[in-house]
Amino acid sequence: MRLWLCMIWILLFSLPSFCQQVRHIPKSVIKDKLHGFWVGQMLGNFIGRPFEHRYVKTPMPILVTKIYSFEDALERDLLANDNHAGGYIPILAGVLDGAFSDDDTDIEIVTLHAVEKYGLTLTYEEITEAWTTHINGFIWAANREARTLMDSGIIPPDTGKRKFNKHWYKIDAQLTNEIWSAFFPGMISHATERAEWGASITNDGWAIHPTIVYSAMISAAFFESDVRALVNIGLDAIPTDSPVAMGIGDLLEWHYVHSDWRKTRKLLHQKYYQFQTSEYSLPAHPVSALINGLSGIMAILYGEGDFMKTVSIATSAGYDCDNQAATSGGLLGVMSGITGMSDQVIGLTKTLPKWKSWDSPFNDTYVNVTRDQLPSRMKISSIVDRTVNIAEKAIVRNGGRISTQNGRVFYRIVSDVPYKDI
Repeated sequence: MRLWLCMIWILLFSLPSFCQQVRHIPKSVIKDKLHGFWVGQMLGNFIGRPFEHRYVKTPMPILVTKIYSFEDALERDLLANDNHAGGYIPILAGVLDGAFSDDDTDIEIVTLHAVEKYGLTLTYEEITEAWTTHINGFIWAANREARTLMDSGIIPPDTGKRKFNKHWYKIDAQLTNEIWSAFFPGMISHATERAEWGASITNDGWAIHPTIVYSAMISAAFFESDVRALVNIGLDAIPTDSPVAMGIGDLLEWHYVHSDWRKTRKLLHQKYYQFQTSEYSLPAHPVSALINGLSGIMAILYGEGDFMKTVSIATSAGYDCDNQAATSGGLLGVMSGITGMSDQVIGLTKTLPKWKSWDSPFNDTYVNVTRDQLPSRMKISSIVDRTVNIAEKAIVRNGGRISTQNGRVFYRIVSDVPYKDI
């Protein structure tokens, strides 16, 4: 018996590295990836925003590979918005001399501020205080309804329940909660738990599942760069009977069969825009969490790890496309880090204004024009440092450690990102 126990003990400790739960990574790499996360979100948002809601039944006729103004889009016979800032991004960026806030990033800035104030375990009462203080305009759909409900004394998670929030099924949660993955690099279960908590502020039921999928993928992307593996990690994080899980399963199959994303987009629209089964009868809407969340997954699969290809497909696929472009941009930014982004991508961030160029991505400046009682101008590098500081707390809080070797800081992260077979 003792011999068998010894053999089992030796076997357990000689298994391949995919059984290990500890990851080591330099602080400089985490910082680089978080810089890519923020810049990637901003750039994706700016590429997609001129075209949000303009293409629904069919995708855009071209693959968008730059930031269009309304006038530029007209010259290409593209349907673009001229009724909000999305149609005039190069002009506004030039006037403001930096990137500027939109709901794809600015609600995350509010969450960042709230976590700095209250800690990683902030409560629904505390996030309600943050929302009522800082978020009053420039919000729509489920976000708008949740904020209105807060004024009537209803607090999360009731603000996201379908009983109270008539927009509970829309995309809002996906575009406001990616930051939890930035706080929990490589700690998928913690990232998804807090992302689900945040998603419940505005959404309910299956509409929360895309948020969980993306939070799992972004957290895992600190250590995993294979997009199909990432999509499967996201899929594993949600119930198997979810319509989102069904859609991802179809996308994985369609991606394997069809090399052209447009063929898959047609199949996706036919089945999931007005999704009906014996168990589900889902609202059909251009900002539905289902069709938009799945459209982003399609872009990630067909983008094959390339930032511009991924964000371009996310934009050209249509629907509420700036959200998919921003979320996938953040994911690809984590995968590559800011230093791994191509010259084409970095070039777009430096030549955004119509009449000048910058020396650093978005002039290292984020201009807050939407959120009350927060700084009007912030250094993007400072936002990155603030995110790193919180991630350090999360790492230590969850069994990790910070050490210094030869003058370099390293993180020991207790991670649940699967190791690959050797």
